[in-house]
Amino acid sequence: MKITVEHSDSDEKEVILRCRELDDEMLRILSLLRSSVQKLLVWDEERHTLPLNVSEVVYCETVEDRNFVYTAGGIFQTALTLAELEDRWGELGLLRCGKSSVVNLHAIRKLKSCGAGRIEAALSTGERLMISRHYAPALRERLGM
Repeated sequence: MKITVEHSDSDEKEVILRCRELDDEMLRILSLLRSSVQKLLVWDEERHTLPLNVSEVVYCETVEDRNFVYTAGGIFQTALTLAELEDRWGELGLLRCGKSSVVNLHAIRKLKSCGAGRIEAALSTGERLMISRHYAPALRERLGM
């Protein structure tokens, strides 16, 4: 695959995909581009709706049937389930790490192996999140370990 980057005076960014046919690789690239443009809609304590870039997400968790999104700037709620978050933005780094949590792989700063196959992840915000033994192999695979 050939990659070309051109600089332009235009304020609008443009991505052009050229191919003979849409094969799996091109469809994956197209999906990744689309998902990175989409915003995650969340709301704050005052019920103000905000669009978030997925790159701002540190981790998400479900508590008492409510889904919370944690960023460096605050805690928000979303109507999406953890499975939907991972399905939509898994290519961008969201990975299920427990029955009630999803982590952004880009927010992990340090990993520590714990007993019983679990992994403790130190996140960019200073928080620590436990990766259950059930999801630890997927984490290792995604990180190339």
